[in-house]
Amino acid sequence: MNKFIEKLDFYIKSYDVEKELYKRGKKWRKKGFLTKKQFMQICLWKSRRAKKRYDSNDATLVKKITKEAFAESDEKKKIEKLTELKGVRIPVASAILSVTDSDNNYPIIDERCMQALKTLYKIEWKVITSNSWLNYLDFIRKLAREHNKTAREIEKGLFAFNRMELDKDLTNLYS
Repeated sequence: MNKFIEKLDFYIKSYDVEKELYKRGKKWRKKGFLTKKQFMQICLWKSRRAKKRYDSNDATLVKKITKEAFAESDEKKKIEKLTELKGVRIPVASAILSVTDSDNNYPIIDERCMQALKTLYKIEWKVITSNSWLNYLDFIRKLAREHNKTAREIEKGLFAFNRMELDKDLTNLYS
């Protein structure tokens, strides 16, 4: 128990890892690339499933790929560049862009957000590809502009909407 109590403040702060990760990510981006440790932190926050694959990326390659992706202005090439890293598919690549973006102009794409948009009859695609990512990115950014929100806020709203729709019989959790 002493071990826990000695680090209690650290554990409490660590509970909200997302907020801390976004704060750090914006600083990391200013360097123009990610270190392997930074890359791992973002990837493991998004999804732990491919941990061994993320870790199999060489530190030099992580730096090279993230530097090229961050410098790329074409959104499709940017997301595709990040997916060259082992274990990184479009949802994790979108998380890398989101965490490191100073303007919160990158939403994260994942299954919950896709399901929310399907429920709202806004998309018909079933798999996440670089083209569906571009459609999603454009749609979310447009919605953000129309409602004076960031793309990240819209994405978080979709995620919560999906969770609440799936759990609508448990409304006491959200009211």
